[in-house]
Amino acid sequence: MTSPSDQAAPRQEAASKPERTSRAQRWRGRAVQALILIAVYLGVSAWQRRSTLSTDGPAPSLRGVTLDGRELSLAQLRGKSVLLHFWATWCGVCNLEHGSLNALHARLPENTVLVSVVADGTDRAALAEFVKEHDIRYPVLVADEGAIQRYAVSAFPTNYYLDEAGQIQDVTVGMSTRWAMWLRLWLA
Repeated sequence: MTSPSDQAAPRQEAASKPERTSRAQRWRGRAVQALILIAVYLGVSAWQRRSTLSTDGPAPSLRGVTLDGRELSLAQLRGKSVLLHFWATWCGVCNLEHGSLNALHARLPENTVLVSVVADGTDRAALAEFVKEHDIRYPVLVADEGAIQRYAVSAFPTNYYLDEAGQIQDVTVGMSTRWAMWLRLWLA
């Protein structure tokens, strides 16, 4: 005759074995989901960058006047890594990035520059009010008419990462975190 405790031991073993199997299946499922997520992210990123400039050439010329009246050109920035951030005031995603860009700008190394290029800055007074209302603390460049076309910007925000020689090292389209922007600048 078997005691109740003898009968409980095989039940516990049987119960724990499927639990281990289901735990392994859950981890396998999570790994597959993570791989799918990474593949989708990479696919969307590649699709978004399909019309941007190549990352193996020089950046086109860029010049304009900042909101505080300073003339600025890429030629003046040679010897520094540059993040060119193209945006528009009407762009919701762009407006979500102002805080990240402020934080990035506040902690940039000495040889690194953030230049934001606004696409719809024809009314300088309205733009200055927008910058004040949104507490934008980084340079805002009102670029010449052809800058958006020369940089093949078809969506906002678009970021170009340039090395010290003015070569395009990376391009992103869409929202970025300050850490991702900082890492791309560091690698440029």
